[in-house]
Amino acid sequence: MTQRKRRVLELGVGMALILSVVLTFAAARREQVAARVRADTIRLHVLANSDTVEDQLLKLQVRDAILAALPDSVRAAETPDQAVAALRRSLPALRYAANQALRRAHSIQNAAVRLETFDFAARDYGTFALPGGAYTALRVELGAAQGHNWFCVLYPSLCVAGAAAEYPTEAENQLVFGRYEVRFALLDAWRGR
Repeated sequence: MTQRKRRVLELGVGMALILSVVLTFAAARREQVAARVRADTIRLHVLANSDTVEDQLLKLQVRDAILAALPDSVRAAETPDQAVAALRRSLPALRYAANQALRRAHSIQNAAVRLETFDFAARDYGTFALPGGAYTALRVELGAAQGHNWFCVLYPSLCVAGAAAEYPTEAENQLVFGRYEVRFALLDAWRGR
């Protein structure tokens, strides 16, 4: 092997090593931000009894009843913990609202309403995207809960009319709302970002 070929090979290996380090830092940083997004988000998840047209329409009526019954304390919450506490206090009222919507539609189904941790796939809503993983969710299960679901974000308020949502950090807002910046991971690490 000539000296020139050896230098080119060494340079190529060195560049590949640097690229792999940069990509590893970038992936680790993105996962840290995604974990914060999951911790700072409360989702609403409504599961229909089945996939019949009637059950899917009923799911939307229950969704509207749940959103109308949300207490102002959920919308006004300044932290996820405040929103969770407000939702826990309002579970009986939310269950009642869901069941009343079912009765108004002359359905014999019942609604189970609970606050729990649930795994969601990554989802792009068009105007924002959420990473996959475990989220706190207000789950509303109608009847057998075997149909297609509907979900949105209760906190920060992305599915409540008239609400303006924002995450606590710039990085979370960039990940969720797609306002990406092209930056170098090593430079950010050196600057302490």
